[in-house]
Amino acid sequence: MSGQQASTPRDPASVPLRHNLSVAITSLNSARDPERAEAIREVVDAFRNLRASVARFVLMLEDIRGNARSLEATTDQSLGDLLSSLEDHARALGFSRLDDLMLAIEAARSAEQQRDLVFQSSPGSGSGSDTVSLQHVARGLERLDASFVGLCVEHVLERHYRDRASSGVPV
Repeated sequence: MSGQQASTPRDPASVPLRHNLSVAITSLNSARDPERAEAIREVVDAFRNLRASVARFVLMLEDIRGNARSLEATTDQSLGDLLSSLEDHARALGFSRLDDLMLAIEAARSAEQQRDLVFQSSPGSGSGSDTVSLQHVARGLERLDASFVGLCVEHVLERHYRDRASSGVPV
C-alpha cells in the first residue's frame, strides 16, 4: 500500500443525523399522484410554520421575562414542549388574552398527530378523499399558525402601547 489506509465501514450509530428532518422530507413517486404529493408538502410546510411561530412566541416571552435564548436553542424541543413553555411564560406574565391562547395551545397539542396523517394515508387508493383530508389538515394547521401569530403581534402592540403611555409619550 502506498501510504493509504483501507477504509473501514462506519458504524451507523456514529453517523450524525440532522435534527430538523421536516425540511428534508420530499415525496417519492410524486408523478403518480401529484395532487397528493402537493397536499403532503402543504401539511409538512404548515406544521413547520406552526412550530416556528410557536418557537418565536416563546422566545419573545422569554425575552420579556429576561431569560432569552436563541432560536437555534429551540430546535431540539418538540412542539409539545414549546407549547408547555408558552403556557408557563404567558401565565407568569399575566398574558391579557390567556383564554384565547389556551384554546390555541389545546388545539395545537394534536398538531403532530395531524401532521402524521401523511404517513397513515395510502397513496394510489383511487379516491381523492385522502388528498382532500390532507388539504383539510394543512388548512387547519395554517389557521392555527395564524392564531398564534395574531396573539403574538397583538401582545407586542399592546405592550408597546402601554410602554409609550406609561412614559408619557403621546400615543
